[in-house]
Amino acid sequence: MTVGDVISGEVTDISPDGVLTIKATIPLDDYTRKGYKNVLIYLQDSRQLSDKQRRFCYSLIAEIADWMGEHAKSADRELVKQYLKLKHITEDMEPLAQHLFSMSNAPKDVVNGFLKFLIDFILENDIPTKKSLLEYVDGNNYETYIYSCLIHKKCCISGKPADLHHVDRVGMGNNRDDIIHEGMEVLPLERILHKENHDIGDTEFYKKYHLDGGIIADKYLCGLYGFKTKKKE
Repeated sequence: MTVGDVISGEVTDISPDGVLTIKATIPLDDYTRKGYKNVLIYLQDSRQLSDKQRRFCYSLIAEIADWMGEHAKSADRELVKQYLKLKHITEDMEPLAQHLFSMSNAPKDVVNGFLKFLIDFILENDIPTKKSLLEYVDGNNYETYIYSCLIHKKCCISGKPADLHHVDRVGMGNNRDDIIHEGMEVLPLERILHKENHDIGDTEFYKKYHLDGGIIADKYLCGLYGFKTKKKE
C-alpha cells in the first residue's frame, strides 16, 4: 500500500475545543495535478530528546552489531544501524512516519519507537549485552521496557528467563486462577530475584535494583501467562 506525499507543517493555533490550524507549503503544480482534499496528520512529539535516550540507541545498536559479527569497522556498524532503521520503519512504524530519520533531530516519539524496536529485537533474539538493559532505561521508556520483558518472558534485571512476579502478592496460592488478574501490578523476575524480592520486600528490592515498580497486567499479558482476565474488584 502506498500513501500520499508527506510534507512538513507547523501548528499555528489551537481552539478551546481542540481544532488545529496548521500552516504548510506544497508545490502548486502538485496541488493542481493531484487535487488534494483529505489529509492524514501525524503529530510529532516536540519534547527534547534526552542524551540518555540517544546514547541508549547507539549502545544497543553496537550490541546488536557485535552479535551479528560486525566488530571493528565503523562503516559496518553504520550499515547495521541503517538496516535496523529500515527494518523498524517497514515493520513497525505508521505510514506517515515511513521515512528515514536522523538520531540527532528525529521527533522524540519516533526515537522512542526505535528504542522499543531495539529492545524487542534484543530480547527476541537473546542478544547478550554488556550491561543490563535496565541501566539505559529512564522514566520515558521504563514501562515500555518492562512490558517488552513481560512479552518475551525475560527478567527485567538480568535478562534471564523470568517468572511473573505479582507485586502485591495477594492470593499467591496453588490455584492458578487466584495468582494474577487483569489490573494487578506485575514484574518479570528470574527465579532467584523473585525469591529475593519476597525475602526483602518491594521497597528494599526496588531501591537495590533501581526499579520504579511493576506495570498493570492487561488482558494480553494474562492470556500470555495463562491467568484470569477478569479484573480484580
